Amino acid sequence: MSPVFGKLTWSAIPFQEPIPLITSIVVIIALAAVALWVTKIKAWPFLWHEYITSCDHKRIGIMYIVLGLVMLVRGFADAIMMRSHQFLAVGTHQGYLNPEHYDQIFSAHGVIMIFFVAMPLIIGFMNFAVPLQLGVRDVAFPTLNNVSFWLTASGALLVNMSLFLGEFARTGWLAFPPLSEKAFSPGVGVDYYLVALQISGVGTTLTAVNFVATILKIRAPGRKSETCPVVWP
Repeated sequence: MSPVFGKLTWSAIPFQEPIPLITSIVVIIALAAVALWVTKIKAWPFLWHEYITSCDHKRIGIMYIVLGLVMLVRGFADAIMMRSHQFLAVGTHQGYLNPEHYDQIFSAHGVIMIFFVAMPLIIGFMNFAVPLQLGVRDVAFPTLNNVSFWLTASGALLVNMSLFLGEFARTGWLAFPPLSEKAFSPGVGVDYYLVALQISGVGTTLTAVNFVATILKIRAPGRKSETCPVVWP
């Protein structure tokens, strides 16, 4: 394989596992249907100008919240699969997931719920509300705000790509060694984990810088920070 694809080969596609393969096909069909529907109603120009390339903090906040809700459905599906597997694993019956697949679902569920559900929802509400609370038109760096969102969304996309092209890490969502080392994780799972979190981590770090600069430097005239008095018992 070329350096571009690294350890990815045709064997990374889960032809031998019906659950991720069928899920991948359903997801691809659903995305294609949504794209065709948006094309039919001629909404691409509106989405491109009003949301995808928008630097308005409210619209970016909405996109963060939508991303968080979509990934919440994804993480909830993982939770249902894990609980149903545990419910069926009674006595000598081992459930319907093999151990490697269950470990991937367990790891992906934790990563998605923390980094791609909780964080986008919090950042989305902050994007929407903080400039309004400060009385300013937008955050300090509006274009950077848009870039930060798409970095986070790219990390979420990469996590979901591992569903049908390769595998996710089988290390738990903290990915501690030695389980994350090459001897125990020789596949592409840890690579997906690291690259996705690095990309989204850059986005959330830039967002934090943006919020700090906004709160400290561009308050509305006359609006000052206030400290709460210390009340001793």
